[in-house]
Amino acid sequence: MIKAFMIDLDGVVYRGDTIREGSKEFFEYLKANSIPHCVVTNHSSFHRKYYSQKLKRMGIEVSMDYIVSTPYEVAIRVKDMGYHKAFIIGRQGLIDELFDVGCYVTDEPDVVIVGYDERYDFQKVTKAIRWVLKGKPLWVVNPDRLLPKEDGFYPDSGSLAAPIVYATEIQPVYFGKPNTHIFEMALDIMKSKADETVMIGDTYETDIVGAKNSGIKSIYIEGIQSNPKIDSKPDYTFKNLGEVLGKIDEILSERK
Repeated sequence: MIKAFMIDLDGVVYRGDTIREGSKEFFEYLKANSIPHCVVTNHSSFHRKYYSQKLKRMGIEVSMDYIVSTPYEVAIRVKDMGYHKAFIIGRQGLIDELFDVGCYVTDEPDVVIVGYDERYDFQKVTKAIRWVLKGKPLWVVNPDRLLPKEDGFYPDSGSLAAPIVYATEIQPVYFGKPNTHIFEMALDIMKSKADETVMIGDTYETDIVGAKNSGIKSIYIEGIQSNPKIDSKPDYTFKNLGEVLGKIDEILSERK
């Protein structure tokens, strides 16, 4: 039986600043029926409090404590490793999450971290390449190739890190989905078991593959086209969370 939900944000709950059909009603149903749920996002731009506030403006209540983001995952790893200095390609939210655990932006880093950055430029890439060639670890906040927004797709962290990976021939550490660690973090927060949880996402390569790797069922919200070579298939496919809500009794009972 399904007892808990992990829910992606970009392309599922909203696209840019536009809420998608059925999102508010879906979260209201989960809350009214005391069904554990949390947000799991690969977006690397913002601190968790930003997502909580954005969702609230859309009429959706999710506490920061139930938001698992890749910047937060990276910050926890930084703390565990004892790193205090980082060279960052990324936005302020990533910097803020790192600051919360005592890690600061510097040009003399312990680690090089690459996330989504609209100010990505030649100088930043050059500095990152030089530090990695000197032996500093390369961390990529999420492996996503594309970030969906209202006006179309933008290159995400995986694409922005690609020139550094190519130039240095160093295999980076990737955070976020489809790696199992972020799913484990979410399960711990909800106090849920993998086989009693479903992941709702719009990207095969991260949401669906990651859920399968973690022993979690999956719901695909039609969005980014998947690589046809990927074998992992979702348990359900819908156009939006409104359609998911329409089949919620079937999903909870696992009858198809």
